[in-house]
Amino acid sequence: MITTIAASLLSLSCSKVGGRVRISARASSRSATRPPSAPFAFLPRVAAAASLSACASPAFAVARARVSRVHRAPPLAPPAGRGRFSAMGAVSSKDEHGDSTDANGGGRGSQGGEYVEMGPRIRKVFPDEPGFDPRRDWDIVCDVRSPAEWEDDHVPGSVSTPVLDNEERARVGTIYKQESPFLAKKLGASLVAKNLGKILDEHFQDKEKDTRVLVYCWRGGERSMSLAHVLSRVGFKVGLIPGGYKRYRAGVLEFLRTMDGFRYHLIAGKTGCAKGKMLDQLKAQGAQVLDLEAMAQHRGSVLGEDPAWDNKQPSQKFFDTRIWEQARTFDRSRPIFVEGESSMIGRLQIPKNTWAGMRKGSVTLLEVPMESRVRWIRGGYKHFETTDVSRLVEKLQKLVPKCGKKKVAEWEEMIAAERWDEFVEDILLNHYDSAYADAAKRSGRDDENAEFLMLPDTEDETYARGAADLIAKHDVSAPPPIVVEREAEKKEVAA
Repeated sequence: MITTIAASLLSLSCSKVGGRVRISARASSRSATRPPSAPFAFLPRVAAAASLSACASPAFAVARARVSRVHRAPPLAPPAGRGRFSAMGAVSSKDEHGDSTDANGGGRGSQGGEYVEMGPRIRKVFPDEPGFDPRRDWDIVCDVRSPAEWEDDHVPGSVSTPVLDNEERARVGTIYKQESPFLAKKLGASLVAKNLGKILDEHFQDKEKDTRVLVYCWRGGERSMSLAHVLSRVGFKVGLIPGGYKRYRAGVLEFLRTMDGFRYHLIAGKTGCAKGKMLDQLKAQGAQVLDLEAMAQHRGSVLGEDPAWDNKQPSQKFFDTRIWEQARTFDRSRPIFVEGESSMIGRLQIPKNTWAGMRKGSVTLLEVPMESRVRWIRGGYKHFETTDVSRLVEKLQKLVPKCGKKKVAEWEEMIAAERWDEFVEDILLNHYDSAYADAAKRSGRDDENAEFLMLPDTEDETYARGAADLIAKHDVSAPPPIVVEREAEKKEVAA
């Protein structure tokens, strides 16, 4: 009985070489086309075990000849002209978009078996294309990487929807490297399944069917596909980024390498001249502005941390992302207004080519009376006079090497006596103004040929007028005459 089962399931050949039995097995037609049903799942193992004794049996030769005549395995290669296996397991051909599909969305396997249709198409989205706009084109952008990966950098406007959290990702990765990829995938699948339920409950129970969802992970692989597939089966309109964050980051870096191709106009001036306020007014009036201090969450000095940002700065990658998101929409025929900075803002580096373009830019130096500068500084750093007095004194110790212990001690006395106007004016004259001049020299900025903009105060109306003057001098805000003529022609035709 055992010998008959073995012969009917496997085509075997054996020979005696050097006193040892050599066995080779070839799947029969039945075993190649489909696996045995569950009650007989043990049969292949029984057959394999039985074959060892069968080779030595006189009956083996007869049984093998009978099987060879009856059970011929079909070719393993798919028939000519058929498609390939898609990522979802269906055999298909490529459509005009490069996606795998057939007329019915499903297909037949290479052995002629039917395969399961895995659901609606998931659209491919490429972040390095000029038209990519996640905030405009998608209602929700899901970053399924771990929270730590999202915190480091992410597609603008995306929400953190991790299919594996930081600890889970580390655990799966350790098992993958130290034990087995298969064991890691089993554990990962279990954890992902649990987390998908949380994601659906927290982010999608209130969403309508026409909600547009973009999903990405590190490389556009298993993590993002797990969520994208579930959402597409629910019925949402789903997009996925092939290559994931890695491809997105490469596009950001490629764009930043072109930033020296812009024309820059620097808004410079001593500390307290409200350069950031001038950038706000320029932006409000339609100018192209990069507010690097706001993007870096730092005011660019030893006292530049701000409690509004929890005294924290973003990662270098996310700083790059913020510049990319803003600048990629700019018109290269018009200037970018930017504050005259050093190459470092806090601990962050202005990207190399952005800095190279800034160094070649034209300059406007703001001049504001000392009284107005003091008032502006005190208004912007109120926390140092109230909740963060001890922090202010601590930070002043960093100025001892440059300003000396005696001067720092004098500032501490002024702070203790709450002589704030006196303290601010003195630290401007004895530290910030000289430090600003040194930084301008190091940057290679052309302050000698700069134009001066004298402002009597830091009031809103004053800066609004100053911004209008700068735009009139340096920006190309009006369309070229030929464009105006064409618009007029269109109106005449329409009339």
